[in-house]
Amino acid sequence: MEHAEVLGTLTEFIREKVLDSAGMEVAPDTPLLEWGILNSLSTTALVVFINERLGVDVPAERMVGRNFRDLNSVTRLVLELAADARESEMGTL
Repeated sequence: MEHAEVLGTLTEFIREKVLDSAGMEVAPDTPLLEWGILNSLSTTALVVFINERLGVDVPAERMVGRNFRDLNSVTRLVLELAADARESEMGTL
């Protein structure tokens, strides 16, 4: 997975499934929590989407504000968790 690919996938999800206003744009640095775009329900939906679409499990201890501040933060989290999972798999081989 590459940064641009993950960012694009997450951006599409937020636009299509979370934003109420058609035409409202979200940028990589849009403050998702501060602007109320992400709340407990939409964050849970995003975490489920990340698991189902990207195959990355977000553990409860990583579901903190700094990881969901904006799309850049969420993208970094997904890439970190994916890398950790790959390293863990390599260690078990």
